[in-house]
Order: sequence, then C-alpha cells, then structure tokens
Amino acid sequence: MAVGTIYRGHPIHLLPGNATSFERALSESADYLEQMGAAADSVRGFKFATPLNPSVAPWLVAEYGLGPISAYFGGIDALIAAGIDWQRLRGTPLAISQALGWIGYNAIALEDQNSRRLKWNRYQLGMGKVPLIELPVLRDAEYLAGLSDPARSVLFRGLHGYDFRTLEWSQGRWGNAIWGDESGVRIDGGTVKWSHGEDLAGSVVAGPNDRVALDVDVHQGDPIGWDDVPWTVPGLSWNGVTDVAAFKKFLMLRLPVYVGFYDGDGAAIGYRRPIVVRDVTSEHPGSGEAIFVEVECRTGFGDGEGKAAASCSLVFRARPADPDKPGKLWLEPDEIEFEDGFDEADMTIGSLPVDFLFRRTVRQHVTFTLEI
Repeated sequence: MAVGTIYRGHPIHLLPGNATSFERALSESADYLEQMGAAADSVRGFKFATPLNPSVAPWLVAEYGLGPISAYFGGIDALIAAGIDWQRLRGTPLAISQALGWIGYNAIALEDQNSRRLKWNRYQLGMGKVPLIELPVLRDAEYLAGLSDPARSVLFRGLHGYDFRTLEWSQGRWGNAIWGDESGVRIDGGTVKWSHGEDLAGSVVAGPNDRVALDVDVHQGDPIGWDDVPWTVPGLSWNGVTDVAAFKKFLMLRLPVYVGFYDGDGAAIGYRRPIVVRDVTSEHPGSGEAIFVEVECRTGFGDGEGKAAASCSLVFRARPADPDKPGKLWLEPDEIEFEDGFDEADMTIGSLPVDFLFRRTVRQHVTFTLEI
C-alpha cells in the first residue's frame, strides 16, 4: 500500500522520506482509497460484527481452531462465544470443567494421581450420575477431556457412586482396595475406565403362605422332626421349639438365595448372587417372633445391559443350572434351576419396585430387607 489516508486534502504517504518524485507520483496514482471512500472503512471489523455474517462465520471457526468442538453447539454464535474462552483456558482444570459442562456434567471433581505413583501425570474425575444414554456421552467426555487437559496429562478414570482404588501397602485398608487395579470398565474403543454405582434399598413382609413355602412356618412348642437339624440349633429342646425367632433365623440363613430382577411385564432379566445375607433382627426391637433378614447384592458391570428393571425379588432354593459353574454370580433366565420339589413361583418372595436401566459401566447395589 502506498498511501495511508487523506489528511486536509493531501495524501499521507507510507513511503520513506528519501522517496523520489517518481515514486511518490506512482504511489498516488496506484492508490484507490480515496475513490473507495466509506466502503473501505466499512470493511474494518466486518468479521466481528454481531450477528455474524454467515459467509464469514465458518472461516472464523477455522481461524480460532474451534472445528473439533463444533458438534457440541447448535449455532456458530454460541460456538464462538464459548470456544474462544475455552481456547484461552486449555491446559487447565477449568477448561476440562467447561468442556464437560457442554454435555451435562456441571460439577466435576478433578483428582490428580498422587505423586508417589509411577504414572504421576494421570488424573481422574468425579463425574456425577451417568446419564441413561450412557456410551455416547462417556465417549464424548473422554474426547473433550483429551482436548482440554494439559499435553502431559492423561485422564484414566471417571467415577461416581462406586470407587475402589489400587491397594498401596501401608497406605490403605485391604478391604477397601483392589490388588493391582482400580474399579471400573472400559467401553469399546476407549482408554478411560468408568466406575459408576447406584444404590437402592427396600423392605418387604413375607406372608403366611411364604413361610409355608419356605418351610419356616414354625410355632412355639412345635415338636422336633427328624430333618437334617443339628442338636445344637438354638431355639430347640427335647420339648420342641422353645424360641421361634432363634429357630426361624437358623432356617432362613441356611437357605440359598438370589436377587431376581424383572422387567415391566414381569419377565426375568437375571439373577445375582448376594454379597452377604445377615440377620438384622436386633435393629428392630419388639418384633416378637418375627425376624428380619437383610440380603445385599451388587450387580456386575454389564449385567443385563440395556434392559429396564421394574422390580426385584428374593429367589430362594435356586442354583446355577450348569454344574460346572457353581459359583457363577450372574445367572441369565435360562441358567437357573431350583432344588427338587420346588419351583420358581413358590420360591420368589416379595417384590420391591425399582426403576433403573442396566448399563455397562454401572453396578447396582441392592439392599433387600425381608421380615418373616
């Protein structure tokens, strides 16, 4: 450019002070700014005008490097407004928080790997409850975190509601850790482990027909039978049943039991072996001859994936149909059988309403209290 502007009718040259008359004349003859006038001034700030000119907006997105995140915004105005701020923060925890907010995670908690670990540059995120549309959202979370975090950092785990860490000698309790690993599961094509858990609890009361079906319908003074009952069973004497609650507790705690999950039509989704079956009668004083049994189970990652549970029940006297897999924890509907002389209808006790979707990265923790 030869001439910058017009000042008091005379051109102001951008040429050096030692320019010749020929060079000045050539500069003036080649400069069209005076002819263009206001049209030239209007170009200034053209690409920054609001609302954005549709012909300019795509080039601004490319200029600011916002193409990788464009899919998370409904319009270019919103993309540029949020993306510029995010670009300035990239490489910080705040950038990760902003990016995950675009897909619904509005309160993440970032935790760096402790410095005594070999892979000190790893970090994990407390994510909040995983949405029903699970896998696409988690893939997006891994992608956005990778765009937002520092180049030297690696997201290795996201968690909510279920968190067991690698055992470190002299740094934690063995019962609250895993040897050589962290809880969680990876989704197809991803490198991040996801560890989610949900809790639900409820109680049911077994009726007289249930007690008869389970063969625990005992009463004070009932005579001793010749069943497989040891002489040391509490609540018995030569005169028969002397403590109904104590004898009933013995009978209930020796019954094999699973927690069954059912869909809205009552069809079985699957059965999970309990973590523990415990007597909690002492927590209910004044219960008389009734006892309270608590059955606690936790489904595995991926159990029943994609199916919606509407209820769960206690299923007694059940076992794996395959004798080569006596310890299998999750049984599909065609993998369960019952002791001789018993059927599922009679051995299914109580019905606890639930409302959740089985998902790949979520373990359901169910605590079922039975009064009987």
